[in-house]
This record gives sequence, structure tokens and C-alpha cells, in this order.
Amino acid sequence: MVEKRYRALRVIATICRVAGAIMGVLVVLAALGICLNLVFGVSAITLFEPEHPFSRPRFLPWWWGWGTGPGFAVIPGVGGLILAGLIILGGGLQALLWYGFGELIYLLLALEENTRAAATALQRHN
Repeated sequence: MVEKRYRALRVIATICRVAGAIMGVLVVLAALGICLNLVFGVSAITLFEPEHPFSRPRFLPWWWGWGTGPGFAVIPGVGGLILAGLIILGGGLQALLWYGFGELIYLLLALEENTRAAATALQRHN
């Protein structure tokens, strides 16, 4: 058995993998939260208080789906789905990169251990 070297790199790799897993969970929760907030929150405002200032914000794009009546109550869900998809795409990629970086460090450490073990075996053989 070859001795384990580079403890600091192993710690960094573990931190990267754990951070990637935590980010992945948080991304999914954030996407669900935004979907639920836009579907239920905006629908409640537009249905029950059509004259509320938040019923018609002018700084959001048209596809976001803010309206002033029962006919527009479902449309905010489309904006929520679009935003959730973008969050899952960007955040999921970020989480995957962090996890993959940790795995890459482990791969390089295993490669180093294997190379060192092969060199030791060749030295003993000769």
C-alpha cells in the first residue's frame, strides 16, 4: 500500500465536492421557491387586489406575465418556469463544475499514487 500524500489537496477536493453537492440542492430549492412565489404570490395579488402597485410593475418584460385580472392569473407561472429553468441551468452548471473539480483533484491524486507505486515496483524488480 502506498502512503497517502498531499493531505491539503485531499481536503480541498473534499470541500469542492461537498460545496458542489450543497449548491446543487440549493439551486433546486431556489428554482422551486421562485416557481411557487411567482405562481401563488403574483396570482394572489392580481386576483384579489388588481389596483395594488405590484399588480402592474413596469420594469419587468412582457413575457413575465403580470396582469390585472383573473385572465392573467396563470401567466406568471410561465415567467416563473422560465426563470427557474435559467436558475437550474446556471446554478446546476456551477454546482457540477465544483463537484467535477473535486473529482479531478482526486483523479490526479490517484494518478500520482499509481505512478509512484509502479515506480516502486519497478525499482524492486530491478
